[in-house]
Amino acid sequence: MDVPRDGRRVHRLSVPHLGGVAIFAAMLCARVPLPFIHNLLTQTLLADRSKLLAILVPATLMLLFGVYDDLRGTNARLKFLVQGLAGVLFCVMGGRIVALSLPLVGSIELHPVLGYALTILWTIGITNAFNLIDGIDGLAAGASLFAALVMLVVSLILGPPLVTVMTVALCGSLIGFLRYNFNPASIFLGDSGALFIGFTLAALSVQGMQKASTAVAVAIPLLAFGLPVFDTGFSMVRRFISGRPIFDGDREHVHHMLLARG
Repeated sequence: MDVPRDGRRVHRLSVPHLGGVAIFAAMLCARVPLPFIHNLLTQTLLADRSKLLAILVPATLMLLFGVYDDLRGTNARLKFLVQGLAGVLFCVMGGRIVALSLPLVGSIELHPVLGYALTILWTIGITNAFNLIDGIDGLAAGASLFAALVMLVVSLILGPPLVTVMTVALCGSLIGFLRYNFNPASIFLGDSGALFIGFTLAALSVQGMQKASTAVAVAIPLLAFGLPVFDTGFSMVRRFISGRPIFDGDREHVHHMLLARG
């Protein structure tokens, strides 16, 4: 249960906060029947099973760590360590940013070492961004759904079937969950949900956007991850300027400021 022990909490009553387990279970239920269905799509997914495992295995690690954090509590240093391990595992299993698309320059091929470093930083950054905006009812799940829908549309246009199937399953899970997460929420995502969803979206973006044009490759992260990335960056700068610990929680996020203004 998420017990409102400090002033940072918006809710007043204790609320269950293992919603990530429900999201994970729903996605798993959507994927389990696929090997038993024989068509062009499932054959393509079978050929891409290594990419699927590269996303699913480290994302499951993030879920399990999030469950532990929800039950026992951890500190920021341990969170970063486990997120880094998940990012390394993703790279070891084949996930990597191969090229960087820059406006007016085009696509630049990256050295493998630089690609691995950027991939790990990307997964850690996006995972934390979604974790940090999980501050009021429906916000993190709603932002996640928006990001997943953006990636779904792009994957339908560009054609990576793995990303399409994964984002469809994630969208369905989030839509089902949001019914119980809107204000007043009867369950929260918790760290289990925010970390799992954030890492999954970060990994899917790496796997699905490598062949996109420069304009698309730049626009997708801005559209899909704009709110959580902006709020995270703004929070770090704000805390640094005021001399407070960068990773300590507070009630000065964008959503808190909007609530304070009615």
